[in-house]
This record gives sequence, structure tokens and C-alpha cells, in this order.
Amino acid sequence: MRGDASPNFRRKPHILIVDAHNADRSQMAEAFMRQQAGDLLEVASAGMHSMPLDRRTVQVMEEVGLDIRRQEEKLVSRERLLWADVIIVIDDPAETLHAAVPPNATEKRWLITKPRPQDDDEDALAAYRATRDEVRQRVESMVKSLRLFYGRSRSSSA
Repeated sequence: MRGDASPNFRRKPHILIVDAHNADRSQMAEAFMRQQAGDLLEVASAGMHSMPLDRRTVQVMEEVGLDIRRQEEKLVSRERLLWADVIIVIDDPAETLHAAVPPNATEKRWLITKPRPQDDDEDALAAYRATRDEVRQRVESMVKSLRLFYGRSRSSSA
């Protein structure tokens, strides 16, 4: 039997990233995961509640070369939860999100502060940049672990 016929290798791992509103942190994580993991996995994001993608999130992601304007907010659904192999729940230390993680999925929790902009627009962008950088570090660490476990991406993107 060929190694790729094993049930563990039928498809790419599915990662679902969930936060409160799918307006900032989870959208950032989805974009970084797509960029860094290439064809190693499939990724989606969703929120417990629906809010439009925050314009400051779009702006700070553009600063690092990622255009997320076409990403749309999505709600957590039963189908999305069942699709996922790994569910990353992004909580603010002041939040407590409860996603109904199915038994076939693994749950990871990332405590990442939600950007809390002040009145000044530059302060608001600084808060979003700090969140973006923390999200990027978490994603880089996870992708590195996945590459060790699943092997290098078939794509030649670096």
C-alpha cells in the first residue's frame, strides 16, 4: 500500500480560525496562514457574531503586502466546525468564547488582545499593528510545526 493512500493523507488539514466577530484577528490569521502555509493546508475563518471587516485591519495588512479587502465576514456554523481538523479560538483576555468543538477536531486557544483603538487615528493604527504582529508570530510558529509534521509544501513559494 502506498503511503499516500493512508487515511491520514487523503486531504490537506483543515484549519478554522474563530474569534468574536471575524472582523480583525481571525481575518488576519487566515491571510497569514494562506500566505505562509501555501498548499500545505486549507484555512477559513469565522466569527461567533457578524461584523464587517474593519477598515483598519485592511490597512495594516496592506502595510505587510496582504490585500484582504475581498475577504468577507463569516459566521461559525455547524458545517464549518465539522469541516475543521483544528479549530483555533482567538480570545481576548477579557472575552470567553465557547465554540462547540466536534470530537474529531483539536482546539487551540490563542489569547490575543482585540485592538482597542483610542480617539487618535494613529493610536488606533498602532493597536491594530500590534495585534497584526502578534497574530503573524502565532501563525509562523504554527506553520513551522505543521511543516515538521506534514512535510514541506508542494508549492515553491517562500
